[in-house]
Amino acid sequence: MKSKPIVGISMGDAAGISPEIIIKYFLYGKKANLKLVVFGASNVFEFYKKLFDLNFKIKVIENLNNLDDDALNVFNCTSLNPKDIVVGQIDKEYGKLSFESINYAIDMALENKIDAYVTGPINKKAMNLAGFDYPGHTEILAKKTNTKNYVMMLGYRKFRVSLVTTHVSLRDVSDLITKERVFNTILISHKDLVEKFGIKNPKILVSSLNPHNSEDGMFGDEEKKEIMPAVEQAKKMGIDVVGSIAADTTFLPQNRKIYDLFISMYHDHGLSVLKALYFDKSVNVTLGLPIIRTSPDHGSAFDIAGKFKASYQSMQEAILQAYNMIECRQKSH
Repeated sequence: MKSKPIVGISMGDAAGISPEIIIKYFLYGKKANLKLVVFGASNVFEFYKKLFDLNFKIKVIENLNNLDDDALNVFNCTSLNPKDIVVGQIDKEYGKLSFESINYAIDMALENKIDAYVTGPINKKAMNLAGFDYPGHTEILAKKTNTKNYVMMLGYRKFRVSLVTTHVSLRDVSDLITKERVFNTILISHKDLVEKFGIKNPKILVSSLNPHNSEDGMFGDEEKKEIMPAVEQAKKMGIDVVGSIAADTTFLPQNRKIYDLFISMYHDHGLSVLKALYFDKSVNVTLGLPIIRTSPDHGSAFDIAGKFKASYQSMQEAILQAYNMIECRQKSH
C-alpha cells in the first residue's frame, strides 16, 4: 500500500449537516494514514467555519498532488460557490451543488485519481427539485459507473447487512424477490467481502421474507420458490451460506457472533436492528462497483443543521472503512 492513499469526500447538501461533520472529522476525528480532499464549494466551508467560530485552515486546491495534511483541502468543482447559506432549508440550488460534487468525485475515482470515495449526506428532495431524479447516491453511482448488479450493504465493524431490495414500497417487495436477485446479492456480497474486506471465507446468513420462514407455505411461497433455490445455487459455487432463516431470529446475538454478513429481503427489516444498535456509527457501502464507495448511514438532518450538534462518528467510520477497504483491495490484487 502506498504511503498515503487519497480519500475523496463529496460535500453533500450545503444546508444540512454534511459540511459540519466533515469539518468535525477533520478537527477531532481519528486519523488514518491517508490524505483527504473534499469535492464541492470552498465558500460553503468558509461559511460554517465562521458560523461555528472555528480556527482552521481551508485550502482551495487545483491539483490533487498538492494536498495539505494540515488544512481542509477543498476542490472547487461546482457551478456556484455561495458565500451565504440558508441553513436547514430545502433549496434546489443546493441540490444542484450536491449532485455536481457527487458527479465530479465519481469521475476522480473512475480515473484512479482518488483511491476511495466517501459521500456526504444529501437531501434527495433538493436534488430532485434541481432536476436530478435519483432515489439516492447508490443509483447515481450505478449509472455513472455503468454497474448493473450492485448491492447496498450497511454495517458497523463486523455486523454487516446486505439488502435484496432497497428504496421501494413494501407493497412491491414481494414481486422483486426473485431467485436471480437473491443469488446476485449473495454473489456480489461474497466477492467484495473477500476482495475489499479481507475475509477469506465469509459466512453468510440469508433471512426469510415471510413470518416464520413462511411456515411451510402457510404465509407465502417466496422462500421455497425463490430464496432457498438461490442459496442452494450459491452453495454449489462453494460459498458458505445458509438460509433462509426466520426473519425475527436472524439477528440474535449468537448469530451476530458467527456470521460475517446477513442478507435481508427489504430495507426496514435489515436496517432497523443495525440502526437501533449503531445509529451514530454505521456505514453504508455500495458493493459491486469498480470503485470503493462508503457513506455515513444518516441523512442531511436539517432539524439540527447549523447548531453544532451533529455527530461526526458515522463519517469517521465511513472514512476509516474506506481506508481499510483500500488496504484489503491492494492486498488481494
